[in-house]
Amino acid sequence: MKSITLASYAKINISIDVGEVMDNGYHPVDMIMCQVLLHDIVQMTIFQHDEKIDEKIDERVLQERQNLSMPEIEISANWPFVPCDERNICHRAVIRFLERFIETERLENRLHKIPYRVEIVLKKRVPVGAGLGGGSGNAAAVIHGFNALLGTHFSMSELMKIGAELGADVPFAVMNQAKSCKSVPAYLRNDKLACVCARATGIGTNLSPVRIPPRDIILVKPPFGVSTKDVYKGIDSCVIEKRPNNDELVSIIEELSQIDSEAEIDKLDRTILMGHTKLGKKLINQKLGIDKKRDELWDRAYEQMVNVLENYTISNSKFLQRLKKRLEGARETRHTMMSGSGPTIFAILDDVNRKKIYYLKNKLRFKGNDVIVTEILDGRSSGIAKKKKRGL
Repeated sequence: MKSITLASYAKINISIDVGEVMDNGYHPVDMIMCQVLLHDIVQMTIFQHDEKIDEKIDERVLQERQNLSMPEIEISANWPFVPCDERNICHRAVIRFLERFIETERLENRLHKIPYRVEIVLKKRVPVGAGLGGGSGNAAAVIHGFNALLGTHFSMSELMKIGAELGADVPFAVMNQAKSCKSVPAYLRNDKLACVCARATGIGTNLSPVRIPPRDIILVKPPFGVSTKDVYKGIDSCVIEKRPNNDELVSIIEELSQIDSEAEIDKLDRTILMGHTKLGKKLINQKLGIDKKRDELWDRAYEQMVNVLENYTISNSKFLQRLKKRLEGARETRHTMMSGSGPTIFAILDDVNRKKIYYLKNKLRFKGNDVIVTEILDGRSSGIAKKKKRGL
């Protein structure tokens, strides 16, 4: 018996552009996805045969054992409405990973390595059907879990390829968990593709890492879901008035990441607070200059943070229109938009105290909305959500 526990992070889209439907039925997309601190916990336990296979065993016997049956899969979750059978993407992730394992593993190693039973326990905190990639993150955790428990040592690209066969968002979840989960082997954490923010093109599986500074955000998940298939089908008939310029957005947020390093800002703060009078005025002016430039860059970034799918999802829901308007009108928020195909709407928070944030949360909890304060991750922690590792 072997076990592993992994964090399965949610994601948001800070930009989505969608092209006309292609002959294969898919839409080309150009979007930027970011990992957030909010996460599920995925616990995996595998039970394997204890016997070791003699390498000199007859080849005919090995061939007979080649078509090994898949293990018994048991999935449980803390939320009763989460399906725990074949409908759960984690079930498909087990099957697909082991199929890939059988394709690559030496024949004589398969019998004692392939588990006869797999138990997966999901401790859900990411809202279901929210456009936050909760299920995709769970599937990625299963992929990473098997890679670690079976010692397959698959490359990041191989793991992402397995993920792409399960869903368009799974490869990004594989990338961001490699960056953030301590349970993931070191060779993956140090891979150049390991990141917490990425730009996705094609059908969403062509990914390139992007650096982004951390920001506190508030997520509001309405008490209903939307069909991603229906949204993409409906967007074809919508008039798109504004599209994002993702080349410019990537350039801006990478510049922000460069100047917004905690080490640089904290060094100035500490020096000023220590009362170095001779340097104080100069350092204060320097920090004010950095703050001004940072605010200007964020204002430019907000202009390009556009989700064209809002033209269908929000335009066809008075509830979402009212919710977005309420978020936009709050003093504590800077920029408001929808994540993915919806229905979750999020807002980037200004620098405010916890008391005001709690007031805003209560204000947004109407009609059964699920309201969560968390943060966009960049490998460091900052702001409100840091004080509670899973958000507020």
